[in-house]
Amino acid sequence: MYESPAVFSSKDLSAPRRAAQFIMPRIDFRDPDSVRKAELLARDFCVCGFIVFNGEVEQVRETTRRLASISESPLFFGCDVERGLGQRVSGATLFPFAMAQGAIDDEEVLRRQAVITAGEMKYCGLNLAFAPVLDVNTEPRNPIINVRAFSDDPGVVSKLGSIFAETLQKEGVLACAKHFPGHGATLEDSHADLPRVEKSLERLMESDIAPFREAIAKRLHCVMPAHVCFPALDPLGPATLSGPILRDFLREKLGFSGLVVSDSFRMDALGGEECEKENILAAIASGVDIVLDPRDPEGFLKRRAEEDFFKDPARGESLSRIFYAKKLFASGVEEVRAPDFERNAEEAGEISRRSACVLRGSTLRSRKVSVFHFGTEATEDLLGGLRDGFSGGEVAVEKSLSLSETLELRNDCSLVCVLSTAPAGWTENSVIPPAIMDCVNSFSSFSGEKILLTFGSPYPTAGFPFFDTVVSLFDSSRAAGRAAAGILTGEQIPVARLPVKTGP
Repeated sequence: MYESPAVFSSKDLSAPRRAAQFIMPRIDFRDPDSVRKAELLARDFCVCGFIVFNGEVEQVRETTRRLASISESPLFFGCDVERGLGQRVSGATLFPFAMAQGAIDDEEVLRRQAVITAGEMKYCGLNLAFAPVLDVNTEPRNPIINVRAFSDDPGVVSKLGSIFAETLQKEGVLACAKHFPGHGATLEDSHADLPRVEKSLERLMESDIAPFREAIAKRLHCVMPAHVCFPALDPLGPATLSGPILRDFLREKLGFSGLVVSDSFRMDALGGEECEKENILAAIASGVDIVLDPRDPEGFLKRRAEEDFFKDPARGESLSRIFYAKKLFASGVEEVRAPDFERNAEEAGEISRRSACVLRGSTLRSRKVSVFHFGTEATEDLLGGLRDGFSGGEVAVEKSLSLSETLELRNDCSLVCVLSTAPAGWTENSVIPPAIMDCVNSFSSFSGEKILLTFGSPYPTAGFPFFDTVVSLFDSSRAAGRAAAGILTGEQIPVARLPVKTGP
């Protein structure tokens, strides 16, 4: 880890300013009042920083500069960038889900993605990456980690996660690995429910905790605990509110001396709005340094900032870590040259293309296809890419239909089923609805060639064993569609391997 900072003196800040350093509210550019509220919180309360949602590149850049100029303390500006800055900010680069990197398993390709992500963040004034995901996705039915994980192999996750974090930090962006001690074995979405992982300590150490241990050994500076219960480590509560997990295990046993930043406090795993004030104090008392995304940061600070809780010398250790990390990663506004967003998008497309995995089968037997598309993700770009790829391979698309339309199957025309699913909070988007399951299963009696293409999560492939050819990619971009068609026409030779098991 990095050298321990000097113990913070409680005399360095007033009590309200001290309390505000534990709080990181959101800026959501979809809310027209959000920036005004952020200015008040930065100027009048001196909060620790902000997590950014939505907005576009120049809008975010202008806002972070404005807020940095009115705050008397350096600010963290964080963002979820597992898939690049384009995951949250329009106009920036969006990469495939992390499992694509697990499929490619090329360290230089991963480093380049991290360099691009860091460069675009720094241009926008952002300095805290809520990435990488170090969860080992050992549960194929996991509704929220799923394809966000590099792999179900702790060795692969350890290697790729450490490289991604190390590269971000080398480029001047603080990496926050999530979700300690591991969210990959859950059957519930912690945005909506409080999951439990009933693994023994031995099994947790062998699998879920291994990537965090590796990243800590390679100077990881920041960890995000999971809103998940781990009875083997603490029978009483979730990691976010657990002293035994955060202080005794993470800090004492694993030797982690960096920042602990909570997951969003707007998630329902912690009990909702009525519990928030008590949960904030409980999280900080348990070892969380920064509470992320509370619902009412201004109200909490007005009511609680003068309490003896924040005057306790124990808070000084957290404040030391916060200010030391700010010295390393948030010491000032840096002039950064505008990224080449067009070139970066091309690199994202190349990652999508290279990640294509053939699970079984080969090229098309027919030069005619009927495309049946269904799923929970937008498919306009994806289907456009498929058409481009088929056209380039001189394959005619006879029909392209969705679930609501009737498909008349012809034996001289290969059937191509397109399924696009991916995890998202509160949505169950990675779960295939029964109506779609029934519809796809009805194709099992078709005597012609049957092809399944999955974009996003590969796990649904296990439910449809009757397809002759199965190809999985890890996003729903135009590039992914072209790559899938290229494999079917023989224009592209796949080299990636699926980094997870899709069934029991």
